[in-house]
Amino acid sequence: MSTSPRPAPIPARRRLRRALAVAAGSIVLVSAVAGCADFSSEASTFTVQPSLTAPAAPPVDPSSVQPSSESPSPSDQSPSTDPSGSAAPEDPCTPTDDSVIATCLTAPWGLAPMPDGRSALVGERTTGRILQVAKGHEPVQVAQIDGIDASGDGGLLGITLSPSYDEDGLIYAYVTTADDNRIVRIAQGDVPKPIFTGIPRGATHNGGRIAFAADRTLFVGTGDTANPTLAADPTSLAGKVLRLDEFGKPAEGNPTAGSPIYASGFSQIAGMCPLGDGTVAALDQRTAQDVLLPLTAGHDYTNLAPGDARWTWTTADGRAADSAVSGGLLASTSLDKQQLTGIQMGSGGTFTGTPTVILDKRYGRLLTVTSDTQGLLWLTTSNKDGAGTPVPSDDRVVVVPASDAGGEGGPD
Repeated sequence: MSTSPRPAPIPARRRLRRALAVAAGSIVLVSAVAGCADFSSEASTFTVQPSLTAPAAPPVDPSSVQPSSESPSPSDQSPSTDPSGSAAPEDPCTPTDDSVIATCLTAPWGLAPMPDGRSALVGERTTGRILQVAKGHEPVQVAQIDGIDASGDGGLLGITLSPSYDEDGLIYAYVTTADDNRIVRIAQGDVPKPIFTGIPRGATHNGGRIAFAADRTLFVGTGDTANPTLAADPTSLAGKVLRLDEFGKPAEGNPTAGSPIYASGFSQIAGMCPLGDGTVAALDQRTAQDVLLPLTAGHDYTNLAPGDARWTWTTADGRAADSAVSGGLLASTSLDKQQLTGIQMGSGGTFTGTPTVILDKRYGRLLTVTSDTQGLLWLTTSNKDGAGTPVPSDDRVVVVPASDAGGEGGPD
């Protein structure tokens, strides 16, 4: 998968600044799907909600949350840069780039943007904190998940919001413990409650992406724990896509009644992607390449047949850390190439042509990407993971327009 040179920035960046500037006055939380999702055709019908902090706290009071002071990790990778082009501010945790929403985070992984384009929830993989972030405000802690095991690639992984978040205020998260991977549900003012347990855990390949589909069922991507034989084992939850209801029970209509397993044969699911046509796709990271697989109930993807993969990323492409769909654009991140690329969907829901580079070595290693209802792509960086060269403001949440084909996202 080749990439073309970045064209000059286009006016979409001005739309980004207008969309985010509203956040200087308030932080609101409304319903959204985290991870790889397409909200472009949805009208925002949600009402403004209070913060998920304690009921007595005002919605825009960030005073209880302090930025992380974790030391940078050494690496021979290209360092992320201060995109403002100016001298570093006295406080490196004060954003100097219009597209940087939050700074000085610790291992940001799960990300759930809000349809108003003003705020998002971000989960820190190693600390178990879920933070509310918005332009012009310090992060506000809205939940803490204790008892996680962040060794290897585990910890607090995917997060998403209830399809009825404006009514119930529920957050869902995929977490690794010392014994398993599990789904927890978090109600406002309550401790996280496990609703589905027993997903095998390993030193690596723990999976972790989750997303609600249009039918309100929760799709859960698990990893094979670096044991490929488990992926095809019908008695194991490893290397599977699970389909649950909102209470953590196997969803009605699954291939086997009473079983949570929807599809099998996966290695390490790094993205869970509703494509906008009712189909949900999984981004599976494999030895030779990463593949985007539209899911068919009961299908075994251990050995791919022609037509199984909607798109592939090879080592030469920089592989894919995550993907999202926005307005027919398939966007994907690359850790090693430090890029965000995009390719438009053609007729029949296929992706053809040559991807365009949207961001190139501007913020260092890019991990999570997800879309919102405003045509914006929200991203997390991963520069303090031991494989990057962080700057003092890392790690960050960044927002760019999906229509900005190659725009740098920063100030003019």
